[in-house]
Amino acid sequence: MKSISLAILLILAATMLRAGAWPREEGDLFIAAGGNFLLSEGARLPVHYDPTLYAEYGFSPRLTLGTDLHTADAGRIFSTFVFAMTPFGDPEADLRRMAGFGLGYRQNNDGTEEALIRPALSLGQSTGSGWLAFDGTVTYGTEVRTWRPKADFTWGHNWTDRITTTFQIQTGTGFTGDHYAKISPTVIWTVNDRVKLNLGAVQALTGDRGSALKFETWLNF
Repeated sequence: MKSISLAILLILAATMLRAGAWPREEGDLFIAAGGNFLLSEGARLPVHYDPTLYAEYGFSPRLTLGTDLHTADAGRIFSTFVFAMTPFGDPEADLRRMAGFGLGYRQNNDGTEEALIRPALSLGQSTGSGWLAFDGTVTYGTEVRTWRPKADFTWGHNWTDRITTTFQIQTGTGFTGDHYAKISPTVIWTVNDRVKLNLGAVQALTGDRGSALKFETWLNF
């Protein structure tokens, strides 16, 4: 299988993370759920508990559908999206490409609600024993009327059939217009063909520079 956030995966051994630059296979359902724990003292922005629920479904060979639910701003903002991704460019090229578009809803920390649109771009490149990936989105809210970019850069490495590591740099613009950056190393353990467990850490480079451990479960059906 494939994947992780923003363009991710050029597989080689069969399955990895959230499908970024690689379309999910037709009929394949992927679900990821998790969040952060053991926060450092005073950690609020940009690292908090940040629970997420994410799913993708291979509707056809050229269309991946998905949904993304998460909180932000120390749990004071909730948003949910439905989205579609499709590959473009040469399907045999070393650099894989996916473009997408999402529609969403957000409840802001001031009690307001707004509809969202979110164009997306994912790029992925195999490295022989892993992959490099870029996943970028720009979210526009109908209430605040501001474009907020987000970009994740990922390096993944397959050490064995069961152990993979990733190192991710996460950047973007927050709700108040603040710019944030985080780093996140993760170890992924393949339990079987359907279950992967992910244990890692996240360290803020901006804001209060808080840190936390993180855990996610990935399920494939």
